[in-house]
Amino acid sequence: MHSSSARPSHHRSRRARRLLAASLAATLLPFAPATAAEASTEPVTVTDQLTTDNCPWGYTTSSTVFFGRDGADSGVPNRDLGDGCTILDAIWARAPFADHGGFVSTVSGLANTLRQDGVITPDESASVVRAAAGSEVGRPQPAPGTRALPDDRIGLVLYTVRATMPAAPEATLAALAACGYRNAEPSGAVNNFYGKSATTLAPLVADAGLSVPSIGIGLGDLQNNLDGVIANARAFDAKYVRISGSGSWTLDDYAEVAATLNAVGAKLKQAGITVAYHNHGFEFTTQNGGVRGYDVLVRETDPNLVAMELDLYWASSVGADPVELIKQYPGRFSLFHVKDMAANGSFADVGEGTIDFARIFAYSEMGGVDYFLTENDSPRPDGVSSACDSYANLRALRY
Repeated sequence: MHSSSARPSHHRSRRARRLLAASLAATLLPFAPATAAEASTEPVTVTDQLTTDNCPWGYTTSSTVFFGRDGADSGVPNRDLGDGCTILDAIWARAPFADHGGFVSTVSGLANTLRQDGVITPDESASVVRAAAGSEVGRPQPAPGTRALPDDRIGLVLYTVRATMPAAPEATLAALAACGYRNAEPSGAVNNFYGKSATTLAPLVADAGLSVPSIGIGLGDLQNNLDGVIANARAFDAKYVRISGSGSWTLDDYAEVAATLNAVGAKLKQAGITVAYHNHGFEFTTQNGGVRGYDVLVRETDPNLVAMELDLYWASSVGADPVELIKQYPGRFSLFHVKDMAANGSFADVGEGTIDFARIFAYSEMGGVDYFLTENDSPRPDGVSSACDSYANLRALRY
């Protein structure tokens, strides 16, 4: 795969370069890979580094200046400031922020400089500051232990019951509904969900009293059969379609996938559907210069077109703290895969392992979560029993 997300190199004034220098001088961007200049034994100034593109894996101009949903989306284009760096790159280079006030103050100062430099208009500057003020960035999210997840937002990833779905879908779905589930996420490929087409399986799910907010399909489906993806999503009345990645991807591959998600995301949005990316653990492995593929995916996709389905088990399994991910990327996580981890690292039913879901759920509003989908990749003694135990435990959880 080859990267298709090249960034324009617009020329800005010295003031804009000083803005970038101020934002990037301390650490440069921690996610930026080493450039040839950085590898040299000769002393390199910040200005020299900026001219070699310090943000090749940073935020692109495809999105708006976005700090979360609703009022935290400024609507202002994430403009290029020169040398591949954008407004969001300049802002997040200052992270972490001590508190919400510090975040808003930082954004206000940068927006004011950009306004004076003519990069953004006065109205756009005000919109960016309002969005920062309306965001949850920097605000503590306590878990008082008094809140429960809304029942209509809890669901099951049907991978948990994959052993019985092909031969006994009606009985399996009825058992899940009987123990309380109201939502399900089937996965497979276009017209092949546990050996059945979408038009065959969808009525069975509906007859059991379950809704389907999301379906899992393959990247190849998005690339080669988008009409089929849309038809299948509509058959289930699903709002999201999600894909997973590959452990063999390079950073260029992640960049190309991000570009693909933006392109198909625009077409899916017209059909009332949002594309989402589901992680495993390999996305958090650092590659060139300490860059994670996951960061490429989040930063190079348009938050208004592409959502993230955060698998809490897989992220936790490689030391990626879901709370820190939400703080870093507010508003991007429309879907959670709620999976628990046993003390030995294997899978556990939700609430019977080591993951502190209350702490994570306290940040779910900041994350923008719509649905909490339980899952167990290795259910015991069987898929339905495991799923129902997870549901009961999740309903009892308070955060």
